Amino acid sequence: MRFSSYQSVRVPNFSIHVLRDVLEEAGLDWRAALRGAEIDPDAVDRLGGTIPARKELAFQLEFVELTRDRVDLWLRAARGYGPGSFSIRGLAFVSAPTIEAWVEAGATDDAPALLEAAPLRTADGELTGLELTYPDAPPGLIPFSVYRELSVTVRTFSWLYGAPFPFTHVEFPLPDVAPEAAGMIDGPIVAGSDAYRIWWESSASTAQLPFGNDFQYATWVKRDTLVLETLRRTGDWPATVEKVIRTAPHLNRKLANVAAALRVSPRTLQRKLESTGHDFARLRDATLADIAAQLLSTTDESVTQISRTLGYAEPASFTGAFRKWKGTSPSSFREASR
Repeated sequence: MRFSSYQSVRVPNFSIHVLRDVLEEAGLDWRAALRGAEIDPDAVDRLGGTIPARKELAFQLEFVELTRDRVDLWLRAARGYGPGSFSIRGLAFVSAPTIEAWVEAGATDDAPALLEAAPLRTADGELTGLELTYPDAPPGLIPFSVYRELSVTVRTFSWLYGAPFPFTHVEFPLPDVAPEAAGMIDGPIVAGSDAYRIWWESSASTAQLPFGNDFQYATWVKRDTLVLETLRRTGDWPATVEKVIRTAPHLNRKLANVAAALRVSPRTLQRKLESTGHDFARLRDATLADIAAQLLSTTDESVTQISRTLGYAEPASFTGAFRKWKGTSPSSFREASR
């Protein structure tokens, strides 16, 4: 995803929560870091909350500034990351029958992120590593990200494998390797490389993983790509956009988020909708209005809960939007519907 597109989307508040906890445990001024990133402290602990990606990025940069050269804190932060941060795709990760299946799910992931992964293969086509890149990422964030990805990959693969994973060596794109990271794998970590590559024995890629489940893996991959399959089959962009919004209305209120879910650029999505006589904002509002009306009519969820489900930070903002959609307040609509 291009840097400019990444900054325009909303992402789960997971990273903010993890990094805030590390700063607090280390006695560092996490409140100042939040202020520097213009983040409301209440947003950090909000269950299922989201944050503008530009603010997440700003907070990560604040974190790096406060923890400069503290690789021990970077690795502590890395321990807070796991497959659960990848939503439905994360369920495919934890049920992958082989490392090759894991890489197939991960290397094609187009969720908003500044990291891109590509598989490395032998001349015979056997998977034997990953190459990681950070296109357009701020230079100041890359050292922290390099250590984080190394820690997450080593820990995740060893957990999936049920034993120390047979990594052979790592090409490390930093001038040196901190002592805290030097012993992460049995093989060497070669600093000063021109690229970031993590290598392992190719035979490990196809070994059956103890927690793997082919059926569950296929189910979650299909669930994750169902929207794309529907679009390719029908070509119905308005219906597909509505479906994407319904799957996660708190995340998919912006055109850029929906475009990322559909693996197209925001400009392409806008052009596709315009060609069918639709406007994203009107389509989104109609979808949110329908979801809100259904929840008000058929559930006992509070207006505050419903507003958060739809991605509104404040119930008053949701109430104002609902009045615009339906000509009445959410409470009055609920009474009339019953």
